[in-house]
Amino acid sequence: MIHPMQKDIYKSDYHYEIPDKLIARYPLKKRTDSKLLSCNKSFNIHDFSSLPSLLKKDDLIVFNETKVFKARLILQKESGSKAEIFVNKIISKFEAECLTKGLNLKKKVQILKSSTFPIKITIYEKQNNSVLIKFNQEIKNLCESIGKVPIPPYLDREEEEIDKKRYQSVFAKESKNESAAAPTASLHFDDNLYEKIKTDFDTCVINLSVGLGTFKPLSDEPINNLSKLHEENFYISKNTSEIINDHIKNKKRVVAIGTTTLRALESAWDSDSQIILHGNQSTDIFIKEGFKFNVANALITNFHLPQSSLLMLVSAFAGKELIFSAYKYAIEKKLRFFSYGDAMIIER
Repeated sequence: MIHPMQKDIYKSDYHYEIPDKLIARYPLKKRTDSKLLSCNKSFNIHDFSSLPSLLKKDDLIVFNETKVFKARLILQKESGSKAEIFVNKIISKFEAECLTKGLNLKKKVQILKSSTFPIKITIYEKQNNSVLIKFNQEIKNLCESIGKVPIPPYLDREEEEIDKKRYQSVFAKESKNESAAAPTASLHFDDNLYEKIKTDFDTCVINLSVGLGTFKPLSDEPINNLSKLHEENFYISKNTSEIINDHIKNKKRVVAIGTTTLRALESAWDSDSQIILHGNQSTDIFIKEGFKFNVANALITNFHLPQSSLLMLVSAFAGKELIFSAYKYAIEKKLRFFSYGDAMIIER
């Protein structure tokens, strides 16, 4: 819920300078080797593996169990030149909302070649920056057989073997194979740490399918309480909603692992009944200054890009002044930034 009198904000209000050498272009050798910056009255840097000592014994830890599919299709046109289709959101077995590069969108039906077989596509409609495309074969099978891991564009490199394993959480569910980007706070957990958290704390899972909108630059337009973000689908089981509602009722902390988890939790909150709703849902909420949080009390999240919607989200959650001080401290201490970088734990 946004305060009705909220003033316009601009993406330029959320700018900071990041030295290029602090952008983590590759993951560390071990997932838990990353650092965790705790932000309270003072800043402290811990090994990520020491996370359990920073939590309270009756905390509820909520994970996003979504899995990233190989969303990038590098293809060849009949002319011989290259075209790229990025499958952003699968609509049905054969249809998807896609981003394209090098494709002639005026040509409705096209035959493209992969390294192994031809693919027939039909272009249906252009929506904002994306295109609805129908493929002549099942999209999930197509992506699995010839797709590339959709690592973020700012890594400025092609997918490598290491990304197949590491741009994926250890608890990603095969049945939830619908994300075009990883929920990156999840990448710090190895099997041992995940099992320790599940043993020592109450935990539950949600599933939010992350769209490429998470990387989409914001426009220069003023942002106000009518502004919406990209839409993402999410699912909360009845059991998960009951566990979360019980913790809220008993005034125990809910800790969201990642902004995707937080976005699903806050979107599922029903202000009339004062509970989290369960079932298949979707959200286009833009969490920014003035947002009233109802569910998450603490958040574990990576460091986000300058002028991004995710930087606005964490600033709304913990306070802009604190977040910018924390980022300044992280840069001074040479912490690693963005998807393969270090993390922070912040409180509402």
